[in-house]
Amino acid sequence: MPQTKRVLIYSEHWSRRGCGEKYLLCCIETLLRSNYDVTIVAQTASFDKDAVARYFNVDVTGADLRTIDGDVSIFREQAQCLSAEFDIFLYMTNYRFLSSHARQTFVILQVPYGRITLFSLLGKSLQGNWKEGAKDFYRRQMLKRLHDTQAVIVYSQFVHNALDWIHDIPSTVVEPPIDDFLADEIPKERTILSVGRFSDGLYNNKRYDVLIDAFKKLYARLPSTTWQYHLVGACGSDEASQQYFRRLQDSAHGLPIYFHLNPSYQDLRRHYNEATIFWHAAGLGVDEDKHPERAEHFGMSTLEAMSARCVPVVVNSGGQKEIVSHDESGYLWNSVDELVEHSLKLMSDHELLANLQSQARERFKEFDREHFSYKLLSAIEV
Repeated sequence: MPQTKRVLIYSEHWSRRGCGEKYLLCCIETLLRSNYDVTIVAQTASFDKDAVARYFNVDVTGADLRTIDGDVSIFREQAQCLSAEFDIFLYMTNYRFLSSHARQTFVILQVPYGRITLFSLLGKSLQGNWKEGAKDFYRRQMLKRLHDTQAVIVYSQFVHNALDWIHDIPSTVVEPPIDDFLADEIPKERTILSVGRFSDGLYNNKRYDVLIDAFKKLYARLPSTTWQYHLVGACGSDEASQQYFRRLQDSAHGLPIYFHLNPSYQDLRRHYNEATIFWHAAGLGVDEDKHPERAEHFGMSTLEAMSARCVPVVVNSGGQKEIVSHDESGYLWNSVDELVEHSLKLMSDHELLANLQSQARERFKEFDREHFSYKLLSAIEV
């Protein structure tokens, strides 16, 4: 019998609860079910398998856990040394290249970075953005070295095309696994929903500021003022994230706009099923040729909403264009006025709404966990 392959899984951000962490955990779940021997390496006290299993509805109990004490630089160095014990080293990164001593190395790259030049590095430094300038320095080195890996795995054709065109980096598309959130027992309500982390950073800005302003315009034209807007997501404890969240709350004051922080899996499921319309604006106004990293890389929350028959009305940008077929499974918009008009049309035409709800549900089925598992194993077992 062939020997079971040993896989080491690495991330510097296990304590976060975003799309990247869910993607990695679903990789672990798939590999375990396919009889791989999986080990997770994490900084001490940064990873609670039971907690993430509940939060993301995944099963990683069969994976071993190696913890490393020390700061992130020590963790990174020791994890690279540890990779020599394994057949496969699989890691996700946003700006650091890790030297691997495993037989095969697979890198999951979430972000389709634009050109990083000495001029752009200098520009960020002169603007006082030293942290992002330093990260771009490391990203530049990382992008040059990705050819040394077995394969680069990306979320979408959008990311694949950007890496190929800008950096001449080949990659394999393995779209994120999307859970089925449908619960027929939960009735739809007059609710618009947005889901995503509350952050105004360059690479994760869901443009809630724009969407709140859009709801103000929509609310003034609604035939019924019983419609509500719910924003759901995680928010960091750092001061910048907290200040951004408070600004959003202030902007929404006096309107039926409700915020839900760090929801449980069951709460998120309820929100998706109660919502009738899903809004998403990440990437609005972005020049995708110059700054593809600022557009939505895929759109997991959009598809999660679609699984629950929630009609997407999302910005015509980035990976969203691969998910939503305009006027078939939802709507793509280029301006706030278009967003408002499409939403009003859905609210006033029940037959149209019912048809798009069914089409959204059908579209979701092409991105379920079974499809993800097949594509991931095909990429790894080359």
